[in-house]
Amino acid sequence: MDTIGFITASARELEIKTCLGFDPRLLVPEPRIRHFCHQNKCGNFGANYMCPPVIGSPREIELRLRGFSRGVLLQYSRPLVLPGDAEGVKQAKLEFHHKVLELEALLRGKGLTGLWGLIGGSCELCDVCKAATDEPCPRPEEARPSLEALAIDVLGLLDRLGLDSEFNPDRITWTGCILL
Repeated sequence: MDTIGFITASARELEIKTCLGFDPRLLVPEPRIRHFCHQNKCGNFGANYMCPPVIGSPREIELRLRGFSRGVLLQYSRPLVLPGDAEGVKQAKLEFHHKVLELEALLRGKGLTGLWGLIGGSCELCDVCKAATDEPCPRPEEARPSLEALAIDVLGLLDRLGLDSEFNPDRITWTGCILL
């Protein structure tokens, strides 16, 4: 089984329904997306190690992305009443984060190195990110940025890949990927 097939099979075992191989050159940081981060509507700008400006400039991110030749887009979805269930949203986000970490571990077990897993939304492994208090990250090996934090237009990416980009009031869907 090839690497993408292995990731797809493993992801399905983790209840990740969408697994699609793609060319990482589709991941282009966009200043207009970074502008949303500067507006700080989520409250994580400068207060989360996996968010801007700490994560790097769009140019720095673009250079890092060039080091990858393959990617697998991942989507994890589960029923949830939206809006209104903030705890359910956070729980689903953490579940997806852990599933991405699990996939990375499986790939490392196959001898693959130089992986970069990207999650959906901001990293919330800690109740309060230590960036807010200027302390070191206690979980640097597990913390992951999101596609959004890298200034990627996720909805545009989904459209280019022919995937559903609609929001549904009865379920939450998190989008991320693993880059190789």
